[in-house]
Amino acid sequence: MLRIDDRVLLARPPDDVWHVLPGGPVAGGESTDDALERQVGRLAGPRVVSRQFVGAVEHDGSITGRSPESATDHVLSVLFAGVWPTGIPTPSRWGEHTLVPVNIDVLLATRLRPLSMAEVVRRWLAEGWPLWRGLDPAGANRRLPSLASLRAQLFARREELRTLAFRDAAVAMCALVTAADGHIDPTEREGLRGFAATDPVLSQFPEQDTVRLFEAHLDRLTTDFTAGRQAALAEITKVRGRVAQAAAVVRIGQVIGLVDGEFVASERAVVREAALALGLEPAEFAL
Repeated sequence: MLRIDDRVLLARPPDDVWHVLPGGPVAGGESTDDALERQVGRLAGPRVVSRQFVGAVEHDGSITGRSPESATDHVLSVLFAGVWPTGIPTPSRWGEHTLVPVNIDVLLATRLRPLSMAEVVRRWLAEGWPLWRGLDPAGANRRLPSLASLRAQLFARREELRTLAFRDAAVAMCALVTAADGHIDPTEREGLRGFAATDPVLSQFPEQDTVRLFEAHLDRLTTDFTAGRQAALAEITKVRGRVAQAAAVVRIGQVIGLVDGEFVASERAVVREAALALGLEPAEFAL
């Protein structure tokens, strides 16, 4: 996905009203980086553009990309955002496709396929948050990403998750999930201490401060769960309105729930409540 100021460069196939993103397959034995450089080189010449990971989309090659039961193809598209090189004219053609710079403000009204990929692109432009979209049947409920995918999403945005407000909200979320079933045993406390020390996002903060906050939340939840829950939610809402950080707090909660292998109903319920408190749509997080 190449940006030119406030526009995105799309490609329109001949005799088609739908647009696609310029790109192409990774050749056998070729790395993703090499394939990206080759595809960009077809458009802008042998120049490296800055790039960021946007997301990954599994689709079936159709307009919707959502009907595996009738699909003949299973495609994994990895999306990156780049800035068009300064001083390089924008070409009008890409093979048989017509290249069309589309203003970001009108992208919602632009027909971009597959729809599953369009969803990821629009979310990135609105929030700057990388997403993974799996290949789901049309109309199916969104599935929770794997633990590895969730942690990869958080890792990709760690530079933007350095504020103390995010730390406080994330620690409160961890405590709520840990205490979701009403019981807090010593192994759970110890496990969260280890998580705070090794997680690529939370380990950006001094470990002793993170553990101290976490223990304080658990003590409140143990003494009076209702009051402790309200205090934790108050900390979580510190990042309400900061979309990327708010989404990361929800993802942190899902990671904690999945670490032991199963994201149980009580854990899902507290993460859902936190998402609502943050002004987020739980369905966007498969909650």
